[in-house]
Amino acid sequence: MPLRTVISISLIYMTRMLGLFMVLPVLFVLGQDYPGATATTLGLALGIYGLTQASLQIPLGVLSDVIGRRPILVVGLLVFAVGSVVAALADHVVWLVVGRALQGAGAISSTLLALLSDLTPPKFRTRALAVVGISIGASFSLAMVVGPLVANAFGLSGVFFFTAVLALGSMVLVFSLPVPVRHSEHGYQRWQASAMRPVLAERSLWTLNLGVFFLHAILASTFLYLPQQLSELGLSLAQQGWLYLVVGVLAFVALGPMMGVSEGRGLPKPMLLLAQVLLAVGIGLMFWGGMGMGTLVVAMALFFVGFNFLEASLPSWLSRMAPVAQRGTAMGFFSTAQFLGAAAGGVVGGQVIDRWEMTSLGTAALILLLIWFMLTLLQAPPPLTRQLVLNLSDIPAARHNSLPVWQEQLAALDGVLDVHIDEQEGSVMLRVSRHEFDETALMAAQDNRKAD
Repeated sequence: MPLRTVISISLIYMTRMLGLFMVLPVLFVLGQDYPGATATTLGLALGIYGLTQASLQIPLGVLSDVIGRRPILVVGLLVFAVGSVVAALADHVVWLVVGRALQGAGAISSTLLALLSDLTPPKFRTRALAVVGISIGASFSLAMVVGPLVANAFGLSGVFFFTAVLALGSMVLVFSLPVPVRHSEHGYQRWQASAMRPVLAERSLWTLNLGVFFLHAILASTFLYLPQQLSELGLSLAQQGWLYLVVGVLAFVALGPMMGVSEGRGLPKPMLLLAQVLLAVGIGLMFWGGMGMGTLVVAMALFFVGFNFLEASLPSWLSRMAPVAQRGTAMGFFSTAQFLGAAAGGVVGGQVIDRWEMTSLGTAALILLLIWFMLTLLQAPPPLTRQLVLNLSDIPAARHNSLPVWQEQLAALDGVLDVHIDEQEGSVMLRVSRHEFDETALMAAQDNRKAD
């Protein structure tokens, strides 16, 4: 695996997401000092980045296919930095909203994933994506600590200036990455509308998309409530940061055993349902457990354990259920749903607070979780799979016209769930069942192919 490339891309992801997440625990508390600030306008400021992210992820990803990855990444990070400065200099809540919208407009996640695919051989791609996933999770936990500490020392404007510096630092990393070779004179791997059909037709993927929408709507709306409750209990922003650190460590420790049971023992669905229950109990205690510090800490711990497990598990389900050839397209829909959820949680959550009482947020969150829980009960768990990558280099080019026949032969083998042949990369990617796949049958098929 090209470790340096994967680490650089992961750091870009990490600094980018750190800049977005840092405002979560501080914006609703400190944003009340701005002229024009209401729960609705602050909710809009919190969530609007998700709306611009969701609307621009796919268009910018497609544009990167045409003009190249690096220009999109540089411009996206520059727009994010400009948005951060606008928010830092804001003297009215309207400019805070504008700055957050610009931050989201630097939508480079899909382009970064495409670059990772360009620079990573197929056999290492799954592991590379796992590293990126870990970096995103780490950025969330780190942001919960760093955001309040920076805000305590330098105010909300200091948080936004800090995120601008992170964006400029990420631009340096972009220029350190190699430029991928174009697949054709017209561009890189071109997006095709036909690739959307298998993704749109797969109902189980829509359940995952809806689930991540609910999850991030709940997260955004919770941070319209939680920081204010901590402040009312007398905790300074710095103390809140250290409390998030303690809770984050507890959630991280709990994540290992839960993932072990889910993946190692083959119980992904029961553990997903358990995480939803933990999230619901945490929300219940947070909103109706009283104002005691002990109760709130327990509620936060349960909330973050459930959230972290769900955040890590949903992409894993997606990778095992999406067609191999359309996995990138499926992830595009998934990411779009994720950002739309953040936008909905902030915007709608702010309006709920203005029109009703604060506990209405908790009621809405529990309703969403109940719907998701019922959908999960009806959903089949993802099969326990692994991915194999075969090399086409030993197959004479003159015989490639029979590759579709060979693809059908591979798909017919017991335990083969999906087959994708990429002649440009010279590879065959198979998703196979861990328990039903017979490698001797695959070797026999390869021998027969070589003999043709």
